[in-house]
Amino acid sequence: MDSRTFKDDRQNDYIEDLPSVELNLACSGSTSNSGSQKTRTNTKKTQEKTVQGSIKNKKSDRENAKQKLAEEKAAKKQIQELNKIYKPGECMKYMQVEVHPSLLEKWYAGDIEREVSASGAKVITSIDLFDPCLVLWKRSVPQTLVSKDGQLDMTPRHEVSDRGLYVMMAADAAQYICEHKLSQQIATVSEIVNVKLTLIIFGEQEYFKTASKKTKGNNQVMSEVDLEMAISDLLVSTGCDTVIVNQANELALLIVQFTKAIAEAPYKQLKRACDEQADFYMRGDNKKCVSVDKDGNGLSCLWQQMLAVLPQSSLETSRALCAQYKTPLDLYEILMQPEGVKAVAELGVSRSAVPGSRARRIGPEFARKLHTLLTAEDGNMLIE
Repeated sequence: MDSRTFKDDRQNDYIEDLPSVELNLACSGSTSNSGSQKTRTNTKKTQEKTVQGSIKNKKSDRENAKQKLAEEKAAKKQIQELNKIYKPGECMKYMQVEVHPSLLEKWYAGDIEREVSASGAKVITSIDLFDPCLVLWKRSVPQTLVSKDGQLDMTPRHEVSDRGLYVMMAADAAQYICEHKLSQQIATVSEIVNVKLTLIIFGEQEYFKTASKKTKGNNQVMSEVDLEMAISDLLVSTGCDTVIVNQANELALLIVQFTKAIAEAPYKQLKRACDEQADFYMRGDNKKCVSVDKDGNGLSCLWQQMLAVLPQSSLETSRALCAQYKTPLDLYEILMQPEGVKAVAELGVSRSAVPGSRARRIGPEFARKLHTLLTAEDGNMLIE
C-alpha cells in the first residue's frame, strides 16, 4: 500500500466519525441547556419564596404594631380610670362607709345615710363588725381579669382604709372614764380592727345637764374635768384624738368630712411628694397670675407682666417694650446686635399718668440689665 492510499483511508475514517462527534456535541449542548433552565427555575422559586417571606414578615410586623398600639391604648385607658378613682371630685363615687346595722337604728344616726349619699359615697351595713360603734371605710377599685373562657371579669376589689371612727354616747363614755378604762377599750378595739381610731363622743351637753341633777355621792357621775383628763390621757396613751358632737346633723357631716379626707388622701400625698422634690415651693404663690389657655391667648399679658416685675421697671416701661418687641425672642435678637443695647435704651416711654408730659427713655442702665438677663450663660450671675 502506498502512502497516498493510507492517507485516503484515514480521511474516510475521519469523515465517518464526524456525525458521532456532532451528536455528542448536540447531546452535551442539550444537557447544558436543561441544567441552566433548572438553575433559572430554582432561582425563580427562591426569589418567590423570599418575596413571600418578606410579605409575611411585613404582615406580622404590622400585626405586632397594631397589637402593641392596642395594648398601649388599653394601658392608657386603665391609667385614666385609676386616676378617676383618686381624682378630687370623682373619688367620692368609689368610697363606701361601712357601719353596723344597729348603729343606723340609733336616733342620732338618722342623718348619716342621707348626708353620705348626697356627697356621692355609699353606706353599706355589715354585721361582721364585732363592735356596733365602729365606722370604717373602703374604696372600691375595679379590677380587670381575663378568665379561662376569654371573658373579662370586672369584679371590683376593695382597698381598706387605715382610719376608723368609734362613736359613743356620753353616758357610755362616762362609765369607761369613771372606771379609768377608756384608753384600754380604745386600744383593744384599734388592735383588733388594725386601724387608727378617732373617738366620737355624742351628747356631751345633754349629759352634763342631766348629770347635775344626780346626787354627788354617785361614783358614776362624770365631771367636765374628768372628761378633759380622759381625752388627754387617750391622746397620749394611744394616739387617738377625740371629737365631741351634740347634734345628729353634726355627726353625719363629720362622717362626710372624714370620708372626703380619706378619699382625697392618696392624691394629696402624691402632690405633696412631687412638691417636696423641688428646691422651692411655687404652687401656693398665685398672686397676680396670668392665665394662658391652650390656644396661646394671654401670652402677651404674661410677657408684659414679666417685664413689669423687674427692678427699676414699671407698667409704662413694660408696655413700651411689649409694643416694640412682641415676644422675648424679638427682644433677645435686638440685644444680640452690636447696637442693640443702645437701641433699647433710646426707646421712649410715655407717662400716661401725667397729661402733657414728654416721653422719657428706657435708659442705658435698664437696657444693660435686660441684656445681661437675656444673654448671660451663668445662671448664678447677679444683676446689680
